[in-house]
Amino acid sequence: MNDKQGLLLTTSSEGAARSYNDAVTQLLDYRVTAMPSVKQALVDDENFCMGHCLRGYMLMMYSTVRFHGAAQNALAAARGEANRSSPREQAHVEALASWVCGDLHMACARWECILVDHPLDILALRLHHFVSFWMGRSQALVKAPAAVLAAWTKGMPNRGNVLGMLAFGLEEAGQTKLAERYGREAVDLNPNDLWAVHSVAHVLETEHRFEDGLRWTDFPRDHWEDRNPFRGHLWWHRGLFLLEAGRFDEAMALYDGAIYDTKSDFYLDIQNAAAFLARVEFRGRGVGERWEVLAQHAQANLHDHVLPFTDLHCVMALAHTGRHGEARAYIESMRTESVRNEFHVAQVLRRVAIPISEAILSLEKGHSDQALFSLIAAKPMLAEVGASNAQRDLMTLYTIEAAKRTGSRQALEHQLREHDFVTRLGWTS
Repeated sequence: MNDKQGLLLTTSSEGAARSYNDAVTQLLDYRVTAMPSVKQALVDDENFCMGHCLRGYMLMMYSTVRFHGAAQNALAAARGEANRSSPREQAHVEALASWVCGDLHMACARWECILVDHPLDILALRLHHFVSFWMGRSQALVKAPAAVLAAWTKGMPNRGNVLGMLAFGLEEAGQTKLAERYGREAVDLNPNDLWAVHSVAHVLETEHRFEDGLRWTDFPRDHWEDRNPFRGHLWWHRGLFLLEAGRFDEAMALYDGAIYDTKSDFYLDIQNAAAFLARVEFRGRGVGERWEVLAQHAQANLHDHVLPFTDLHCVMALAHTGRHGEARAYIESMRTESVRNEFHVAQVLRRVAIPISEAILSLEKGHSDQALFSLIAAKPMLAEVGASNAQRDLMTLYTIEAAKRTGSRQALEHQLREHDFVTRLGWTS
């Protein structure tokens, strides 16, 4: 059997191959049916190596320790079939193994090596892009799709997804004109590719084209109801455009109706919600009791340190609601995780995420000078926490808030001048 790009799939079951191909497409389009499709592929062929591997990949993409055991089981099943599979499939199994053990750099290296020999491997490209994004490897977001683009001729399935990834990488690199061109072409090829829609939204945010952003994200509220929680992040972008337009009531209605479901502790939902509420408050508006549920979710996930960027938002929620003891416990749990090994997450926790978390807690406890110093000291390493320029900009807004609370006009003006200039370049401070 073959995938949609003609790459070999070691299975004799047409049904398994069909369900696998459906799952990859649904994964790229953020559809909630992706995991059920993988499970169906494994029902049709329980010995399907890439089926087990894809299941493991998707479990790791949930970015929580709660699914690591299931991902290890998927890896074990894939390894059991690897010696009967192709070299490309075996390389995928080794990439999954690197990811499961926490060696993100090795996982990305293995995916890139797959792309050298198989530039049409859309799964390797998407996973390289996903993990690089959460590692803050902004150049990789351009280099990987750029290196394979020539192989993706016009009319080929999933070409739009490649263009969407390249568009996002270019936007993060400050190349917004080229990013918009590729992003709009990607959406024309595949309107279901939310990452491409999202890439253009980033361009419009970076270029301060907020009215264009409102038009770009003007979808019916139920438009993405068949998608996974990434849809909330697209609504988050629309919410930012509404805030910039001064339409606070609409922004808060969007928050309550689409950006955040209070029952969710999914990492992206927590990030979206905390970042949005903080931005609203930094503009001098109240948000009522909305922080409380975020703090409860943070407290319930005290030892779940897969993404340092999520950790920052959990500490925000705890500290902001006056749970200073719980915030301290969360930071100490981060500290324990930071010495568990020498892989990327542990290093970023030590170097960046813990110092920023300490600064956030200091600010909420009234130690503004200490918070300001720590936030300034962390600036050069901020990209290491992952996410996008627009998302990391929240840390700069915290720095501005800390400067404001010190009462120093010079400190505040310094941060404001810096922020105004660099955001127009598409950077974070």
